[in-house]
Amino acid sequence: MAIQGMWLAVDIIGTRHTGEVFIHSAAGERVARRLKRCASELGFDRAGEAVVRAVVEATLDGRSIPAVEGLNVETHQIDAADGTPVGLILWVGSRKPDPRPTYNAWVLDMTAKTTRTSGDDPGMIGDGRQAGEERHVQHLFTWLNPEDAFSMVGGYYDALTGDDGDLIQSYWSLRPGGEEYVHMWSSCRLRVTNEGNQRHLYGLTLKIEHRELEANISSLIRFSNATLLLVEARDKIPLTTIGRLAPLGEDRITQVMEQVNLDELTRTDGQTPSDQKLEINGERFIASTFALHSAREKHGDPVAIILLVEEDAVPAPV
Repeated sequence: MAIQGMWLAVDIIGTRHTGEVFIHSAAGERVARRLKRCASELGFDRAGEAVVRAVVEATLDGRSIPAVEGLNVETHQIDAADGTPVGLILWVGSRKPDPRPTYNAWVLDMTAKTTRTSGDDPGMIGDGRQAGEERHVQHLFTWLNPEDAFSMVGGYYDALTGDDGDLIQSYWSLRPGGEEYVHMWSSCRLRVTNEGNQRHLYGLTLKIEHRELEANISSLIRFSNATLLLVEARDKIPLTTIGRLAPLGEDRITQVMEQVNLDELTRTDGQTPSDQKLEINGERFIASTFALHSAREKHGDPVAIILLVEEDAVPAPV
């Protein structure tokens, strides 16, 4: 048996739900598969796979791990802010451990629409949160890469409609304060309790070094005076803003959400567009709202709100 060693992250809830060790990530990259399905790809022969499984099972059962000559074992458990075990980060290998990747755990209360973060770096997403601090879910998306809004809304709807134990996963990137991007890979497990009346998502997030980003939405706004606000329409959760006024900030977003009728969507059949007038801090704007059909047909209810200062807007044809 030869195990060179790498950091593995185990999805604890998924492992207990399925009865099989479920690997979240390995060597700083996404896996999201059961151990027996990915062991060979990770470089483990049958003996190595058995050792990893034994270490995971012993750790989760609270049993001591016997020392094996020539084998370095290190484990680190990450719990959600409410105490729920979420991730087991472990090293099993013939050499000493490399620096451990950055992992956070989080819990999202689907009723209160709030999140709490714990783990290695709770402030990683750039919204100033402290470990365990409860924040509205919209704070997660303050600096979100606009192209990731579709998958985030889709995952949110999966959580609203899915079954206990469902796996929801996504790559996402943030650019706090317009500075350097922070790239992440997250997967979470849905827990449905109280006879289906309470839903929580328990997630494990890995900070990744690099990710190729698309810029389709950003490119549409870059050379105009418009500001684009992406919204999850059903629960009126703002996702991200780009353009002239971005980031809008919580106060200005609240003003927009209070004035815009998300049911009056711009039509795509050539008829007169449904423009709406509003004010933000005393300045007059024209707002047009569009359903993002490519994502909406799959799952979710994302809507784009395009804001133009009224004097810059082209009047709609009569």
